[in-house]
Order: sequence, then structure tokens, then C-alpha cells
Amino acid sequence: MGFYSQIKKKKGELFPNKDPFRKGPFGDKDDYLKIYKEAKEKKFPNVEKECKNLGVQVNKPFFDNLALVTQVVKKDSEINYQHGILLYAFLKNYIKKLEIKKVFALETGTARGFSAICMSKAINESGCKGEVITIDYLPSDKKIFWNCIKDFEGKHTRYELLSKWEKELDNITFLTGKTKNVLSKLNTDRVNFAFLDACHTYKEVIKEYDLVSKWQLKGDIIIFDDVTPSLFPGVVEALNIIEKSKDYKIKYFEIAKDRKIAIAEKF
Repeated sequence: MGFYSQIKKKKGELFPNKDPFRKGPFGDKDDYLKIYKEAKEKKFPNVEKECKNLGVQVNKPFFDNLALVTQVVKKDSEINYQHGILLYAFLKNYIKKLEIKKVFALETGTARGFSAICMSKAINESGCKGEVITIDYLPSDKKIFWNCIKDFEGKHTRYELLSKWEKELDNITFLTGKTKNVLSKLNTDRVNFAFLDACHTYKEVIKEYDLVSKWQLKGDIIIFDDVTPSLFPGVVEALNIIEKSKDYKIKYFEIAKDRKIAIAEKF
């Protein structure tokens, strides 16, 4: 689920304060450990099957440990970080299938950096050169609370949150600003693989898609998060329009109840 959906916003406010969890830390450390235990023990046979179909073996402890810092938060909805495992698997499969020697991956909506690390891990394990560009309104060099277990050690920058994953960080560039503004200035000839998970309104999703799709060739991929009619109708509406354009073949994957992603492959 998108980072900004966790933050209560004032009416008409598109982006939250740049220190959204400034009143943290929340609860106590044991609260986060309990949430983590429940999340990592839950089984997702559909995700396991999809990874197997893609020919990708998953090192579950890696993703569990990463999720403890970057995905385990206190919120009303259930913690589910299977999208990161799927991003990793789809990107590895894409690189192998198209025999990519250099890959450029793009993410909108960095949050705590979970998905960017997952994609960078796929690049490292594929033996190709690559870069992950990830965009968020929250800066990476400002010490804040993040509504995560690391808050009990004090405020951290995003870089500090992710310092344990040094090899993956080497491939990642963090950009700060409103997504459409940053994308419009991005200097690239191609985006091989993209994960769109920033603002979930119809207008913003379509804008991101329009900007990213112009950099893609046949076989390139865009993955859309939170394709959930009851929670994010704007994402669903945008995908209906994209599907009608017939520029992309779209596959919908249900991770769990009220959690679906869409994998769009360019024709």
C-alpha cells in the first residue's frame, strides 16, 4: 500500500508535511516485533507459485529482515510486503528473458526504500549493470521518525535506515520532489522497468504513466500498486483507460484480499 495512504492529510492537501511522523516513536518496540512476527509467518502460496513460474528462487529471510525496518509499521490495515518479492521476481525474469545487459528501473513513491532495495537486489543477482531511480516528496537526508522499529533508536535519515543494505544502495539514486515535476526533468532514453506507487489519484497515475511509457520499448514493464477499487478507485480507473489504449498487455495479480497489483508489458 502506498506510503501516503498511511498519513492523514488535510482536505485539499496533496502531500503531507515533510516530517509526517514527527510525533513518534509510537507505542513500544514490542508492538512492532509482534506485527513483524505475524506478517512474516503468513503464507502466500499464490506469490510462491508465481515466483516459481518466473523461474526465481526467493531468499525469504532477506525480505523479512528488510521488511522489519521498512514495511512493519503501525496502521489500521494488515502488513503485507509481498509486492517487494514480486518486484524482485518480475525484474529478474525480465532481465533474463530479454537478455538485458544494462537495466534502468524507476520507482515513484520511495517511502522507506523497501521496493527500491528489492529491485536493486534483482539487478545485483542478475549480473548486469543497472540503476534504480526512486522519487519521493520526503528527502533522504533529513532525520525524521518513520513509524518503524528504528524510531526507538532516534530519528534517522532514509540513508541511515537502509545502511545495512550497502550493496543494494550502490545502485540506487534517491530523488526528492513532486513526482510529475521530477519525471518531467528526468534525463533518460529508456525505462526498462517501472513501479508506480506514489499518489493514487486517477490524474496522477495517468500523468506518471504518460511520462514513463514514452521511454519504454516492446517488452518493457510497468507495475502498478494498489489496484483496489474500494480503496483506490483512481488507480483502477487509470488502468481501464490504459488497457483500452492497447499499448500494453496487462496482467492483474491478487496478492491478498484488498491487495492487487497490475503488471503492464508494452506491446
